[in-house]
Amino acid sequence: MKLEQIINENYDSFSEGDQLLAKYILEHKNEMQWLSITQVAERSLSSKSSVLRFAQKLGFSGYTELKNFIKWGNLQITSEGKSNNYAEFILNHVEKTIKNLNMSEIEEISKEIAQSQNVYLAGTSFFQQNLATEMQRLFLKLGKNMHIIPLDIQTDLYQLVVEQMTEDDLLIIFSSSGNNTAIKETLSIPLIKKVKILSLTATQNNWLTNHADYSIHVFSDREEYSNYTGFYATSAFYCVIEILAYSFFSLNFS
Repeated sequence: MKLEQIINENYDSFSEGDQLLAKYILEHKNEMQWLSITQVAERSLSSKSSVLRFAQKLGFSGYTELKNFIKWGNLQITSEGKSNNYAEFILNHVEKTIKNLNMSEIEEISKEIAQSQNVYLAGTSFFQQNLATEMQRLFLKLGKNMHIIPLDIQTDLYQLVVEQMTEDDLLIIFSSSGNNTAIKETLSIPLIKKVKILSLTATQNNWLTNHADYSIHVFSDREEYSNYTGFYATSAFYCVIEILAYSFFSLNFS
C-alpha cells in the first residue's frame, strides 16, 4: 500500500495539524528519509509529539517506522520500469565498464605496478576495503606484495606509512563517489610527495579522479540504489581488478 492511500483512508480522522503534517510529508517524500523527527517537526511548524501521534494514527509504531516505509516506497518508485532480470542488470554494468576501459592505460598501470617500489591500497568504506583485500590477494599470487593502509590521518599506521612514501611508490584508492572528505585529508601529503595515484571510482568526474595520475571509472547502480539503502553492486570493480591482474601477468610472465 502506498503512503498516499494510507493517508487518504485516515484523512477523516485528521485534525487540522494532522492535515498540515500530511501535506508537508507528501510534498517532501524524497527528503523524509534523511530527516529526524525534530527536523520534521520544525519544518512543518509542528512538534515532536504531534509527528509521533500522526505516525501512530497512520498505523505505524512510531516515526522511525513511518520514515522507513517512505524510504522503501521511494526505492520502489526508483526501480519501476527496470528489468527484473537482475543478472542482466549486473552484467550490463560489467559490460559498460569493460567497453569503457582504455587497454593502453591498463597496460601502463600494470607497468607502474611492476615498477613501483611499494604499492599501497586503500578503500573509503567496508565495500572498498574488501576490494583492496581482493586485489592484494590476487597480486600476491603473482609475486607482487601490496600493503593495505587506513584512510585515517589519526592512526599511527597511516602516519608511519605516509612518512615513508616516495615518488617511486603507487597508491591505489577504491572509492564510491571520489569526493569523500577523508580522501582529501589523507592525500595532502602523498600529493606533495608526488606519490603516483590510481583511482577506481563509481563516478566519472570527482575530486579523486581529478587529482590522480591514473583513473578507472567503474559503472555501477550506485546513484540508483545507494542513496536509499547504502548498497550497490560491486561486480564490475572485481572485474577491473582481475583485468589488471591478467595484464600484470602478461607483462611479467609471458
